[in-house]
Amino acid sequence: MQRIYLDYAATTPVRPEVLDAMLPYFSNEFGNASGVYSWSRTAHQAMDKAR
Repeated sequence: MQRIYLDYAATTPVRPEVLDAMLPYFSNEFGNASGVYSWSRTAHQAMDKAR
């Protein structure tokens, strides 16, 4: 029987290219983009670039 996922309000599958782009921010480049410390600046710059 084929499984069909219907709870997309809770979570969704991530496309492989999105996961590849985000992995550095999940593991090494994390930081509060609204903060004032160096990790925050890196996160803020990445967020601005993505926009």
